[in-house]
Amino acid sequence: MVLYSYYLFNVMPVGALAFIFIAFMPLLGIMDSKAVSKSYYADIIFTTYGSIFMGLMMDASKLSDRLAMMVISGCGTNIRMLQLFFMIMTASSSLFFCSTFMCAFWMKVAQAMLKEFANAGILKIVTDEEAYERQSPPYPTKPVIGIYLTIAYSATLGAMASPFQDPNSSIVYALKSTMTVKNSGILALFLAPMIGGLVVIAIWINIIFLGLFPGTLKNELRETAAAKNSMIEAMADKKKQMGKWSIHCILALFFIFLTMVLLVLRDPQLWDSWHGWNSNIHGAENYSSVPVILMCIVYIAVPANYMFCRYYCCQRPEKEGITPSMVGWKLLNQSTPWAEMLMLASANCAMAAYQNTKLINVINDAIVRKRYSKSSCLFIGSLLATYLTNLSPATSVIRYTLQSVANAEKSMKIGKGGLIVPYATAIHNQFMLPVSTSSNTIISGWGNVRPFEFMLGGVVPTVFMMIFIALSTYLIGGTAFIGY
Repeated sequence: MVLYSYYLFNVMPVGALAFIFIAFMPLLGIMDSKAVSKSYYADIIFTTYGSIFMGLMMDASKLSDRLAMMVISGCGTNIRMLQLFFMIMTASSSLFFCSTFMCAFWMKVAQAMLKEFANAGILKIVTDEEAYERQSPPYPTKPVIGIYLTIAYSATLGAMASPFQDPNSSIVYALKSTMTVKNSGILALFLAPMIGGLVVIAIWINIIFLGLFPGTLKNELRETAAAKNSMIEAMADKKKQMGKWSIHCILALFFIFLTMVLLVLRDPQLWDSWHGWNSNIHGAENYSSVPVILMCIVYIAVPANYMFCRYYCCQRPEKEGITPSMVGWKLLNQSTPWAEMLMLASANCAMAAYQNTKLINVINDAIVRKRYSKSSCLFIGSLLATYLTNLSPATSVIRYTLQSVANAEKSMKIGKGGLIVPYATAIHNQFMLPVSTSSNTIISGWGNVRPFEFMLGGVVPTVFMMIFIALSTYLIGGTAFIGY
């Protein structure tokens, strides 16, 4: 709690704070250094790194600029229309593909779009507030925060309704030995909460960040919307200046689509007779980080300019000489949010400590002693999971706590799934902090959105989603978790 209090109130730099667990957990005798080190190298960390590298490749190839021009040409400059666009596109794509990967993709498109708005002088995207850390990027304005949080939360909601994306795939894998879980039932269970969550997020972000009510902010955004025609003309001129799609840009888009295909076919769990290419590889379980990092090696290794133009495309390169990669190490080093990534690893370590120190047994034993009824466990399980998954990513919560909660349920003898089902479904309720999910971490790192702004944007969605998910679990939980 000390760690998260420092984090939330910005007491010290995030990068330094992230090292507190590494230094003090072994010194205080809470966890040994080996366990701490292993927790800093979780699958979710490498999936997030790979997604970040993909986004930086979009910048290096100017793919994000070209896609931003398309968005502006189609949606104009109305900030609420743009919020709706990013919400629908992020949620729908995260339903089929890795939400972390899709969050990074749409975040880069949004950043390129907002940069064009700033260059045109129709929207201020950074504040004049002095940054807490020296040489850190300026803080974003409220409308920019609103767009960024929309993308982060929509990615989480899209993955929530997906039967084959994490954290649902991890839940199915963890529970399949004790109960039957139907993939179609997962979609039915979470579809209504997902739609309700999108509506709540759209309204709440409009209220606090996008000037829904009369005031200075609403007047500024009205002027931004009025500049639609001039902005579209500017984008048409820029499109002519940029010319045809370069080989670099085409390759970037091709590799992104290839990575998405590898991710969705890894372990889709759509049919009992076929579980994707992962089931054909024996000896080790391959998580989502495997195809993402594999493609990142290609991003970094493939020369995108001279060699492909000269020898593979039979075209004269625009600039002869060196053969740069799709994305260079210098850009990766400068633009990767290392501090936020370390903080995400610390959040994973916090959940490992929750298990390693047996604190989880203290909490679960207290629930067992109370002998709660099945209806009470619907509330208890939802509340506990919501608390934990806002402190650490859902996949970490599942990995370190799900089996212990299942054991507690057996001791209570309240019926099949009485505690574990509401606990597992509420794990999706992760909106309050940048470390609540890897999508939030990417948004925080690239957008410089501070923890208290996540708290402000996520508090209302968290309350509503806890109600929506618990209600849906009570009504149709048995369609996904047979026998509940």
